[in-house]
Formats: sequence, C-alpha cells, structure tokens
Amino acid sequence: MSIEEYEFLDEYRNSGTGISDLDFRAARYMLRPFALHSREFHRYWDDTKEMLKKLFQTDNDLVGMTGSIRLGFDAIISNIVEPGDRVLILSNGYWGNYVVRVVESYGGVPLLHEESPTRALDPKKVEEKIRKEGDVKAVTVMHVETDTGIAHPVAEIGRVVKENSDALYVVDCATSFGGMEVNVDDWEADFCFTGSHKCLSSPVGLVFITVSNEAWDVIRKRKTPILGTYNNLLPWREPISGECEPPLPAAIIHAVRAKLEYIFRHGPEKIYKKHEIAAKALRLGVIEMGLELLSESAEAPPCSNVVTTVKYPEGVSIENVTKIMGERYGIGFLPSPYRPGCFQLGTINESQLTPRHILYLLTCIGLTFSELGVKVRLEDAIRTANSILINLEELR
Repeated sequence: MSIEEYEFLDEYRNSGTGISDLDFRAARYMLRPFALHSREFHRYWDDTKEMLKKLFQTDNDLVGMTGSIRLGFDAIISNIVEPGDRVLILSNGYWGNYVVRVVESYGGVPLLHEESPTRALDPKKVEEKIRKEGDVKAVTVMHVETDTGIAHPVAEIGRVVKENSDALYVVDCATSFGGMEVNVDDWEADFCFTGSHKCLSSPVGLVFITVSNEAWDVIRKRKTPILGTYNNLLPWREPISGECEPPLPAAIIHAVRAKLEYIFRHGPEKIYKKHEIAAKALRLGVIEMGLELLSESAEAPPCSNVVTTVKYPEGVSIENVTKIMGERYGIGFLPSPYRPGCFQLGTINESQLTPRHILYLLTCIGLTFSELGVKVRLEDAIRTANSILINLEELR
C-alpha cells in the first residue's frame, strides 16, 4: 500500500459516535510542552480537574486515569464489588448489558433489569425491581445509551435508588458529558464517569471519574483486596504522592483543557443548546426523508442530543450503503456494531453541529438510499432541517 492511497482520509467526514474528531483548538494545545514532572504541570492538571468538576456539577472528588472510557466501569466495579456482591444493572442497550460482563469478571452477581431499546427507562419499574431484589451493592445506568441514542431520566432514577436502598449509584456519562447537562450532585451519583474522546473532542486516553465520600468509605472498608493494581482508585486520588503512578498523557490533558476553556468561555448552556438544535435538525430531517428512528418518539428526551439511531430501510444492502457513503461522498459511515439493522449518527463534536455538516450528511444519506431503490423525500428533509438549523445563528 502506498501512502497516497490513504490521502482520501484527509477529506473524510466523521458521522459517527465512537471517537470524536480532534478539535483544532485541541490540536494547537497539544503542541504545548509536556512538563509532566514539574510542580507547575501538576497545578495545571489540578486546575483542569477543577474545571471538569465544575462541568460535572459536583463537590465530589475527581480522579483522572490513563485509559479509554471502558476503564471507568472496570475501575469502579473492581473497587466496590467483592465476591458475591449483587449489582443491579439498568439497561436498554449494548453498553448497559456490557456491565454484566464487568461485574462477573470481579466475582459479583449481576442482576440485569432490561427495558425496551425504543424508550427511556421507567423509574417506577426501576423502583419495583429494587424493592424486589432487596440488598444490592450498586445500581448502574447509562445517562445516554450510545447503542439506542436514548437519554435516561437519571435524576429520577437516582432519587429512587437513594430512597429505596443503600446502594451506590453509578452513572455512565461517556457520550453525554460536554454535550448535555450533567449534574452529579443533583443526581446523587456516587460515581459518574466519562472520557476524553467523545464530546471533549480529544484523543482516546483519559477517563474521568467522580467519587463520593460514601463511595470512598465502601472502598476503604472492603474485606478483600482489590483485584488489580492499575485500576485501584486510591493511588490515583492524589496527583503527587509516594506512589509511582503510571504517566499521564500530557498531550491529551492539554487537548481536554482546550475544550474545557472553550466550553466555559461560551457558557455550558450555550454549548448544550447547539447540540440540542443540531440533533433535532438531524432527527426531524431523517423522519421527513421517510426513514424511521429506533426511538418511539422524536422528542428530546427520550432522544439524546448526542446520538441519533436510525433504522435501515428493509431490503437495503448495508454493505452497499457503506461503500457509497465512503467512496463517493467521503463519509465514514458504518452499520451499528451493537444493533443489527440500525446506524448511529453523532452530534458529539463541534464539526458535527454545523449546518454544513448536517445538511451534507442528510443529502448524502438521501442520495445513497435513493440510488439503492428506497423512496425518499430529500427536499422535505433538507427544508425541515434547515428551518431548525437557522436557530444556530443566535448562538454564534
């Protein structure tokens, strides 16, 4: 393979939700010196963590660890679960179900409460499940299930958990953090986590976990040793200590810092509004085109403002869709790795929130499906999306 064969990637558009494109501000900040072993850098890192806590809206501790977002659940579960401990897992999709494997791997007993992928979890059903199961060590939930694009009522669920049990409440904000409001203290979440590579528009490599005082107490009072050393949260708690910590990815810290400064410069509410408008334009554009969302409702909530899951029309070759979208239109477009018959569209990165991106994406989807024999209403889709995207002008 020659180098030239991959030059087309320079013009590719990322329509997905897995990994965000690198924000240009982040790229510029990543050129800063690393200076990891200086006290100045540690102050800079501590200050960055305070910014993260502000966006999490919490007074709880925040731990930053080197790794991908999946490390979040591994670290949390391995620190609080001892052999035989029962964990209630709330799910309506792939990533909710993923926690079952994590709990089992550390000797815990997973109790899966699974609801429809087409709508948000019902707090009343969650309450019934908690009362039925009795004593559980923790309750886990996704704020946004990336598989289904559904946002769950995590504040209501948090109240249900705390009023009906002594369980620790664990919320996965992998996809939502930075694109939708997260309020750890209001949710009464003992653990809440995200990573650098979604709405923070940075490379993969950092996971951020908020930890309540109650959670620290559970970790310290466990009767058996934590299974693992790297994922032990205690040595990560203090940035400078007698422990030899794994090195932090300084370049990614710089990238995250750039995004946080951007968010607070413009105001989180304004940033969240941009995600809301872009996601709404995408959802309603898809519907007007004649395609069908996985969600029963087009409203947000239950739809999230960061992921939109769409059903493929019946009889369409998914392989042909991917080929046309990629080779002809330069859009990285893959079928859902979690849900057969669906694809996810992201509004997680700044570049995915622009009218240019949304309208181009809808146009290419419409032209592709039309070529493959699907009757679409492309003009209606563009008109509808554009009428919504006009509202972005007020946020410039």
